[in-house]
Amino acid sequence: MTTYTNLLNGLILLSSLASGAVFADMNSLNVGDSFAYKTQKTVAVDIQINTGANEESGLSFYSQGAGGLRLLDSRMVDSSGHYNGKLRIPASLKTIVVRSRWLDSFKEVKVSITKNKVNTVIDNF
Repeated sequence: MTTYTNLLNGLILLSSLASGAVFADMNSLNVGDSFAYKTQKTVAVDIQINTGANEESGLSFYSQGAGGLRLLDSRMVDSSGHYNGKLRIPASLKTIVVRSRWLDSFKEVKVSITKNKVNTVIDNF
């Protein structure tokens, strides 16, 4: 029993030393000012859908990864085909996929996020 207790005490001591070393390493990190701790960001969205008809239609916003498309949000455009608003997305995204739907038609475009803005025109329905 004494050997087991000594072994257990030794493991606890090693564990506490290791966690102290990790803690010390975290305290000595030198992170630059450009590093962002954010996981999400809000982008301005300005999209025009040209359907040729004065009817409302829908927009869906997706991220694209190894597993395919992942829905971020859906919105409606006004009767002139315009949407202007804000969208909260993962901070790491550089592009998003915008899928517009009008009647039974769908159209997808990949749009770059530039200066926290998403601007595009979707034609040819």
